[in-house]
Amino acid sequence: MTIGVITKIRLFSSKNRIIGCRRKILSSILSMMLTALILSTICTSKTQGQDQVLNVEITVTGDKIGEIDPKIYGHFIEHLGRCIYGGVWVGENSKIPNLRGLRLDVLEAVKEIEPPIIRWPGGNFASGYHWKDGIGPRDKRPRRPNPAWGGVESNQFGTDEFIDFCREVGAEPFIVVNMGSGTSQEAAEWVEYCNGNLNTTYGRLRAEYGHPEPYNVKYWMLGNEMYGEWQIGHMDADTYAKAAVDFAKAMREIDPSIKLIAVGWFGTSGEPLYWNKKVLEVAGDYIDYLSLHTYCWKPKPDDYFTIVNYPLNVERDLNEVVKLINSVLKDKPGREIKIALTEWGIWHANATAELTQTVRLCDGLMAAGMFHVFHRLCNNVTMANFAQLVNVLPAIVTNNRGEMYVNPIYLAFKLYRHNTGKIVLKTSTKGASINILDVSATMDEEGNYLYLAVINKHPYMRMNATITLTDFKPKPVCKESQLNGPDIFSKNDFKAQDVVKITTKYVTLNISSGIFTYMFEPHSATILMLERITSITSPTPEIEETTTTTSEIPVFQETPLIIGGITIIIILIILLFIRVRKSLF
Repeated sequence: MTIGVITKIRLFSSKNRIIGCRRKILSSILSMMLTALILSTICTSKTQGQDQVLNVEITVTGDKIGEIDPKIYGHFIEHLGRCIYGGVWVGENSKIPNLRGLRLDVLEAVKEIEPPIIRWPGGNFASGYHWKDGIGPRDKRPRRPNPAWGGVESNQFGTDEFIDFCREVGAEPFIVVNMGSGTSQEAAEWVEYCNGNLNTTYGRLRAEYGHPEPYNVKYWMLGNEMYGEWQIGHMDADTYAKAAVDFAKAMREIDPSIKLIAVGWFGTSGEPLYWNKKVLEVAGDYIDYLSLHTYCWKPKPDDYFTIVNYPLNVERDLNEVVKLINSVLKDKPGREIKIALTEWGIWHANATAELTQTVRLCDGLMAAGMFHVFHRLCNNVTMANFAQLVNVLPAIVTNNRGEMYVNPIYLAFKLYRHNTGKIVLKTSTKGASINILDVSATMDEEGNYLYLAVINKHPYMRMNATITLTDFKPKPVCKESQLNGPDIFSKNDFKAQDVVKITTKYVTLNISSGIFTYMFEPHSATILMLERITSITSPTPEIEETTTTTSEIPVFQETPLIIGGITIIIILIILLFIRVRKSLF
């Protein structure tokens, strides 16, 4: 082989190596650019979404659905964990400020949300509780094992203390009798202790213990979850239905005016359906309410939409129970049995043995959604009790150092309790499904004020709503009250008690022929209070947060993703540099 040929072969090989090197460099550059593009899209799509707007339409008509019973904003306290002891009750000798043993900061917080009714003593605890252990001088009351939840029950908080608590916060007392280990006679005697006059045995005993005036407890529940194997003295549907009749007769013999709530089973098929049907058929003439319990049960911590849309599942099942009640009562004109959702809430998987848990903004939005369901079903759901008021799956959280904070569920109660009318109006929406946009409109009885409640469930997009009021001409200035926080999982705690909060401001609207536009922030529950032009009086703001504020633009939690993306890009650049050096040298 000649030198010329060898030279040509070497030149050709060198040229191929250069071309191959260039191809590798180009391939690497394209790969890096594609990776960066994907990462950029992931990292910025949601934050860019914050600048995007979802256009929707909301129409409020003058058609009336029904009237809200204020008892839907009720609560529940039980002898479990630190709900009673350390929550509601600290005792008169405690260093923590108290009023006759009732914890003062909790009293004040509860008064702010004006609970119309409070349920007690349980819960599972009710099925093992004997009320006579909790009356009389506190230093003489027996200590008993807590058969439902473990530990020891001191009985320092009993019937008289519960009534005192209800009177202090302005709530109607609601008592659950023991159908697990108790008898109908014991339940009837409890009614007499609470409602009997001085001519009765237990009425005189109540007076002897310092309470001469009858308590007039109106609402009584016949046991708790008696269908459940976890319940003391649990029984089948046929046995419970007959027992409920026996208890009802005995209790009404003492006070015919009381309202009775029977145990129902939340569900629409199988055992729950059979249970509810049997109770309605056998005990229907003796009861005023069918009780149901439901919890958003241990959702995945980051499953935002499962949490905020849980109320829609509840609404679907409640509608089926309404149909069942109507079918059983169809041949009994004038007879009514309402639904009492005597326990509802969210039960996270990380709840402790004492059922303490972290409550976040998404849980508060779930509570707001539940209120919307109660509004839409106002003709059938006339009582509800959030589980529970203090420390247990809570709305209010305390510690033994005398500190307290409120969480987003409490704030949802505060928002709606102070900004909702009695009359529910029909609404319709376009541009977003109820999974993203949930609307409720209410009006006061005089027709002067309209309250438009809007839940924007979208985690990062604002909603530009075109709102049409077909039968209401509002003044141009309205009050906005908004529940929100920096992101969907924001929370309050002892160190940062105001991360999630209610803000208020007054806004001037540009209204034309009953139509105006309004921007609703992401992951928020907002209520607009509109005053009719013909109204004579002006509203006095009912909530304390009267400072005009502008809601901050929420920031979706993207920091870990952005850092990861930047790290990958840096690694790709280093690898590219190494490949180029090897190819060239």
